Amino acid sequence: MGSQIPCRNLIGPRRPIRARITGPAGRPAAQRADELLAVACLLAGNTTPIRAAVRLTGTTVSSHNVSTFLATLTRHPHGADVLRTLILLADHLDAHGAPIDYARRRALFTARSRFIDPLVWLELQRRLRSNSGLGPVHAERWLFHTLTGSPAHLAHPGIAPSTSAQRQHYQRFRWRILPAEAELLHHTARTLLDEHGIDEPVHWTPQLPVHALRDLQLPGPDPHSISPDRLQQAVPGSDFSVAQLARTLETTTAHVVHLLAQHPVDWSPPRFRRTQRTANRIGQWRTWYEQDHLSLQAIADRERTSLAAVRLALLKDGTQLRPAGSYPGRPRRR
Repeated sequence: MGSQIPCRNLIGPRRPIRARITGPAGRPAAQRADELLAVACLLAGNTTPIRAAVRLTGTTVSSHNVSTFLATLTRHPHGADVLRTLILLADHLDAHGAPIDYARRRALFTARSRFIDPLVWLELQRRLRSNSGLGPVHAERWLFHTLTGSPAHLAHPGIAPSTSAQRQHYQRFRWRILPAEAELLHHTARTLLDEHGIDEPVHWTPQLPVHALRDLQLPGPDPHSISPDRLQQAVPGSDFSVAQLARTLETTTAHVVHLLAQHPVDWSPPRFRRTQRTANRIGQWRTWYEQDHLSLQAIADRERTSLAAVRLALLKDGTQLRPAGSYPGRPRRR
């Protein structure tokens, strides 16, 4: 495999859960397995030294960590097929390349300590969550992680999680993110790339041919065995336990966490879901009111909400309301 292919994100923010090697107790066989797998992918099919592969991916794992992990793979019941998958991935990248230059992104963004306007993030939190105590630091970590493919602990010291608890809180944030939060973060990432003239997708995951993996025995469930619609239906309309959700879907907690990170669902309380919907629709309401001259009641009927909700939302948005029974251009009664 060509040593210049930036492999980190292939098993980074969107890492395949079927590459997770666990021990007898079900715990991961190695810490930072995503980084170790990325280094292993660079080693496939060439004579690149482990230390050089570690340097190319920008990780901080040691050569000893990589060697120990590869030895663990060779002894694991599914290890041979996991290694075979890494070889297939390396061949795929040699043949097709990658649409993202992660080395350039790491050079641009690794030293950056601010990715998002904290006031914008906090205002969104206030509207979406009953407990808006999530400061912008997790949003900063998400943006660094997504843009560079590097784990959050390699970010600028001002935003990098420095303790095990902080790393766990960030991982929890990734799978408990709400759709509107994910939309804002993706828009922010796109804006940052555009500012640097980078015409690349925000993130990317290679797709290996299905027939290439058909006969391989890989650990864990198939990530695509549960559709986003089924996930959405299984999540309750309020706070939830990931363990309970895994039991409902008859799968593992790792699978559920992966799905939630890829397909955010709205689990916020009903009052905050209504607030979020109003925020998303206020632009359309204003257009109907100011340009199409619909009445407040007509808008409320069309949206199946209350007249009071429409009136308060437009007032809060700064819309100048007309006197009842009038519209621009219509003569008012004396």
